[in-house]
Parts: sequence; C-alpha cells; structure tokens
Amino acid sequence: MVVTNQINEPRWGAKNRDVKAQAILQTISHFLEIPLTQTTWLDIGCGSGGIVNAIAPKVKSIIGIDPEPWTRWTEFQATHTNLHFLNESVENLSCTDNSVDVIICNQVYEHVPNPQDLITEIYRILKPGGYCYFAGPNLLFPVEPHVFWPFVHWLPRKFAVKFMHFCGSKGILDAYSANYWTLKKWFSSFEIYNVIPYIIKNPDKYAKTAWWWKIMSYLPHYVLHALTWATPGFVFILRKPFD
Repeated sequence: MVVTNQINEPRWGAKNRDVKAQAILQTISHFLEIPLTQTTWLDIGCGSGGIVNAIAPKVKSIIGIDPEPWTRWTEFQATHTNLHFLNESVENLSCTDNSVDVIICNQVYEHVPNPQDLITEIYRILKPGGYCYFAGPNLLFPVEPHVFWPFVHWLPRKFAVKFMHFCGSKGILDAYSANYWTLKKWFSSFEIYNVIPYIIKNPDKYAKTAWWWKIMSYLPHYVLHALTWATPGFVFILRKPFD
C-alpha cells in the first residue's frame, strides 16, 4: 500500500544511498549461505527508498517499510517489479512470520518509542537462519550524530533541547541511542556478530580510501573488537537461530 499524501526527502538527506546499499550487500554476502538472487529482503524504516532501489536488482524481492510515505516510492516501484513499499509503523508490521531471508534496520532503532518492540518484530519476521543488518549510533560516543553537538544526548532531554535552542541551534534532538551492552541484551534471542572489526579490516571492500582507514586495518582483530563499545556507531549482524 502506498498512500498519496507523500513527502519529498528526509531531513537527514538522501545522498549516497547507493554507497550504503553496497556496504550492506557486502556485509550480508559475507554471511549468506545462498546466492543473493534467491533471497527475499525487507528494509524497516526505508525512508525515501534509495537503499532498497539500489539493492533490488541484486535480490529476488525486497519490501521497503516506513511510517511516512515518500514521493520517490512510485518511481522506484515502476523501475523494479520486485520492489514494493508499505506505509506502516515499524513496530507493528503486517509481514507474516518467518517470511524473509534478510532484514535491514539501518539507523532506525534510536527513532522509535520502544526499540525492543522493533527487535521483537525483526525476530518474528525473519526466517529461521535469516539475517538482520542492524546499524545505529552509540550512546557513549561524545558527539550526537543527528545534531552534531557534543554531550547533549547525555543530558536530561528537556534540558538539552532548551539549552540547544537557547544557544541558537535549529537541530532537532529526537533520537534516543543505546550503548553496546544494552543492545546486546536486547539481541539476546539472536546469534550476534559484531561487524565493526570486519569492516575496519577490509577497507577496500567498503571503498574506504582515507589514510586512517588503512592504518586502522593493521590493528589486531581482538583490539578492534574490544574497542567497539567506544565507536561512533555499531553494525551488527543478527541471525535468527533454527528451532
């Protein structure tokens, strides 16, 4: 279902969605036991649809879901017959149980009122043995990534918002991130893979050409894993176990 009162682009932007799509495909391909062309996908919180549009030619089918409709959905659906969009709450989805091979949950959990409900939905919808690409910000990183202010996300929210407005900020502080250990607790029903070390150790696969990526790639895997709790954001692969 796509409704007609659509809006244009998200305020956080829609650039480089093809680059992000390639990073997701690279990460998922590292874990998949079957060819991409045989997989069914779901992108929860897909926004204007740039990522699913880039992934659609590589997979059997893909659905993008977002609580807001977007103008480009119609264009993307017309381009790819295996791509569909649903205008639904990401915490109460109409998708059937055990129905998809791969779920994308990219920079979404911090924007929903109850992220644990979102994670429960991911578990319900994934096929046994299916994978979820789960990425989002780290509460403990000192700079809040949506407004680019230091420390404000550590303060009581009402005070932080008033303080930012007093200082003349027009940024909207409406995200609630979690730390590494809280997320792992929420993921307790899944097999959990921390992908940050893999990404850093393979900069060429992720088109990371800056010199500091090359330097970091020489760090031992165990060091990268131990320091993940302090990174700006997380990337996890969640696998739903077989019964």
